[in-house]
Amino acid sequence: MVFSEEYGTICGVVKCGPTDEALAAVNVYLKNTHIGSATDENGNYCIQRIPPGKYEIIIEMIGFSQLQRKFVEIKGNEILRMDFILQPQAIAFNNGVTVTATRGHSLITEVPSSVDVVSQQELDLKNPQNLAEALQNVPGVNIKDYGGPGNTKSISLRGSSDSQVLVLLDGQRLNSPQTGSVDLNQISLEGIEKIEIVRGGNSALYGSDAIGGVINIISKRPDSDKPGFAGNIKLGIASFGTYTAEPSLRFTVKKNSISASYKYFSSKGDFSYTDNYGKPAVRVNSDMISRDYYVGLLRKIGDPHYQRSLSLTFKHYNSAQGAPGTIEPYYYHARTWNRNSKLSGVYTGKIFNLFHNLRLQSYYYNSWYKYKNDEVPGGILSKYTTRTYGGEIQFNSVIGPRISFTYGMGMRYDENRDWITENVNDQTSYYLFAVNESVICINSFLKTISFVPSLRYDTDSRYMNHIVSPKLGAILNFGEVWQSSLKLNFGKSYRAPTFNDLYWPEDAWAIGNPDLEPEYGTDWDVGIRLQYPIFNGIYFESCYFENNMTNLIIWQQVEKWMPLNVDKNRNRGVENSIKMTLIKDHLDIAANYMYLDARNLSESPATHNKILIYRPKHTVNISATVNVKYFKLNYQYSYTSRRYTDSSNTWGNSLEPYSVSDVTVNYGAELMHTRLDFMFQLKNIFDCEYRVIKNMPVPGREYRFSLKVGI
Repeated sequence: MVFSEEYGTICGVVKCGPTDEALAAVNVYLKNTHIGSATDENGNYCIQRIPPGKYEIIIEMIGFSQLQRKFVEIKGNEILRMDFILQPQAIAFNNGVTVTATRGHSLITEVPSSVDVVSQQELDLKNPQNLAEALQNVPGVNIKDYGGPGNTKSISLRGSSDSQVLVLLDGQRLNSPQTGSVDLNQISLEGIEKIEIVRGGNSALYGSDAIGGVINIISKRPDSDKPGFAGNIKLGIASFGTYTAEPSLRFTVKKNSISASYKYFSSKGDFSYTDNYGKPAVRVNSDMISRDYYVGLLRKIGDPHYQRSLSLTFKHYNSAQGAPGTIEPYYYHARTWNRNSKLSGVYTGKIFNLFHNLRLQSYYYNSWYKYKNDEVPGGILSKYTTRTYGGEIQFNSVIGPRISFTYGMGMRYDENRDWITENVNDQTSYYLFAVNESVICINSFLKTISFVPSLRYDTDSRYMNHIVSPKLGAILNFGEVWQSSLKLNFGKSYRAPTFNDLYWPEDAWAIGNPDLEPEYGTDWDVGIRLQYPIFNGIYFESCYFENNMTNLIIWQQVEKWMPLNVDKNRNRGVENSIKMTLIKDHLDIAANYMYLDARNLSESPATHNKILIYRPKHTVNISATVNVKYFKLNYQYSYTSRRYTDSSNTWGNSLEPYSVSDVTVNYGAELMHTRLDFMFQLKNIFDCEYRVIKNMPVPGREYRFSLKVGI
């Protein structure tokens, strides 16, 4: 019983093997429970109020080998002293912690959802220029690239549309309330710690738009465990007249820390391509200039074992770019301007005792967009702003050694103002959510069974829809050293109509439809996950998924063009991924393959059972990373099969399959207490010319070079 008076305690210190220095922020917890602690700045930890029984203690920190002490027996009123030594170790693949899949800190290998994490190390290695590049080799992801640095880049997960993928920043949505989608080209990577990708419906945790899955961008927390001053500057030059400059700094004193970064990006975007008539051409009016700003503040409060913290983050992005559109017709002077700011405050800490955590968050987003094109009859001028603010309160309670309960509520206000028509649309949304994590220990060949049911209720002031979204996940874990898992998920998700769908102002051609219903998806998946101690560690995952969507919103011509709930489709397929270390500390291999069958199930004879446009049947990604002393060499290969560009699947309108290879070389060294990192990238090595979107050329071979100096 959790509330028994007969508790035990484990205390000790964790140090680094080679240096004998104390390690801070090391996770120390009892396996298959929600009981644990983290070390303070002196390496000390203390796990209190442990019910009597036998447990396995795990000590874990990114960049160090995992250390386990099996079958620790805890007796009532007993205090055990246990010290540990961790050895540094390169990370071959990520078995870390996800906060997106369960709204709490859970091991990726112990949650039912299909999760991938793009870590800070991977971002540093591959040096992506935008969020689309950071995600392009992730299993289940399909990036729609409209070509060039300034053009739109959108995402599909498991065959979904871009408006059916929810993009979050620290747990709060970035999807536009006007269009429902996100341009990944405009998402700054400054101040980003990692990116979590959760595939499959997740409206039970995050509400609207999560039919295909969730992308959660997680900001860096200023590091208050490393006192003093540190900083770096990174300069880059690349093909097509591209230049970047990225200074950053961090300052810490006692329990207060501040970090800041800035990125300047400029590109002419004047790459060569072959037009539709086989003639060489140069992409003009594809230039872009952008500036990213990030500031983070952190204040730690209280005793280390009852640690509370308050963090504030501010991000600002602005850009100006050409908007050439398709190559037929071509716009030589059309321009687009974007500006957005995001401010977020988060308070976290224990309340009442060690078994209850509180997380409070408030946020404010403001974005401004302008598009001008005088090359069409009558000209086009679009200008609108979007304003969003809200807050959320979340609790996590440990009900028993192997049961935790996360629950909370939130409110969000969205306002969209069209400065040309003077139309203003707004709505206030409210929601409640709950998720339970329960672990049943078997202690035989079948070690544990974990259940993760979740439920969410959404409503809003304007649309007045009341939606309940359930989901149930389960995972069965077998073996100790040779670990195998069977995971299953079933749930329902939805996408609410956008402001454009509901309130498009009536003109000569179109009108919105305030009577629209949400789109609905019912999805399920089943998969296996294997972790075996061969080839210095091998990780394999395979998952079959199916998602049936109804009430899809399609704009059709009645008297005028208007959106109607008239369509339905089914996406199903298989995701496979494998990661292994062929030569310890020197050679890591990763590969993934997705087969996708995305079908239109509408009643129209011309489109029934046809493949959805821009959905490739086959996608392959292969990565190899070589480490030799100061050098890191990474090779990336990707293949995408044929895609149809019209709903009737006309072969002559389809896009040819293509494959692309990229190479990155990193060299890092210490010189007079200064860290130097050189990076050279060769993207699209074989200068493959291809199209991701019809009539939208993408760059060919590209060179990138950067130098980073850190102190």
